[in-house]
Amino acid sequence: NLQMVDADIVQLTVAMIIIGFGCIWNVFVDLVFLLEYRRSQTLQPYELIVSLMAVSNIGTEVGYVIFFVLYLLDLCTYAGETVYKVLHIFTLFFPKTVIWLTAWLCFAYCVKILKVNWKVFMRLKLRLSLAVNYMIIGTLLLCILMSFPVVFFIKFKINSTNICRDYYTFEKKELSFMYSSLLSFFTSFLPLILMLVSSLGIVIFLCLHSRNMDKNITSSSSSHSDAHKSVAIMLLCLIALFIACAGTALSVNLQLATGQFDVQVAIALSTVIYSSGSPVILLIGTVKLRNSFFKF
Repeated sequence: NLQMVDADIVQLTVAMIIIGFGCIWNVFVDLVFLLEYRRSQTLQPYELIVSLMAVSNIGTEVGYVIFFVLYLLDLCTYAGETVYKVLHIFTLFFPKTVIWLTAWLCFAYCVKILKVNWKVFMRLKLRLSLAVNYMIIGTLLLCILMSFPVVFFIKFKINSTNICRDYYTFEKKELSFMYSSLLSFFTSFLPLILMLVSSLGIVIFLCLHSRNMDKNITSSSSSHSDAHKSVAIMLLCLIALFIACAGTALSVNLQLATGQFDVQVAIALSTVIYSSGSPVILLIGTVKLRNSFFKF
């Protein structure tokens, strides 16, 4: 028991350090774009997506601060089952929203950078701001719809010696499996496909046009080319971080039966690592954020 308490304290400390680090960077990202909006009264589509990613990351981190305290310190009975259910809705909704916003960010940059003569693509390029608004609304509705059913699988087991950690009920295994499959498909697999296709499109475009870019000796085109390459690297890094964190959560889930892992903590840590790491990647890869950081 003493070893378990020590392990819980270590996990709680590590989680709070990661979350604190992430909150600082996410607040910085939001402040930069808030000042930009106050100055120009508008945001570019990709700026709007990034600012909403930072807001969702903060929501994720606040939700997981409460989760880690209740879960690791066994305080869930003081909060009550209803609070636990609402908390789990939020800790699903915000991370899944971030995943879809990351996918839309990749797509928005793809539309902005690629130069093709397809009519649909040209219309989308001209109306990208409006399209992004619809994407954001659709994402919020989808994530709310996919997050809410988790409440039907949470039930405190009064007779259990570990109420705060043994609260998932699997009375209807078929429904549980169906829900987890749909959740994975709509909030992990589909956005990942969109990320990969959009980023691959950018990389192929840059490779095909690299020779023409290199031949152009003007400083403006050189900086334009460098900016596109920086964006491509940033998006690939975001995808790599997402795959690493999602892969960790998946591998932990697969070893659930062995009882060797505290599954909820591992999944929660992988989520907060992504919410804390993504703003750093965005800061390095986005010119406006990078310049604001050095001025700060």
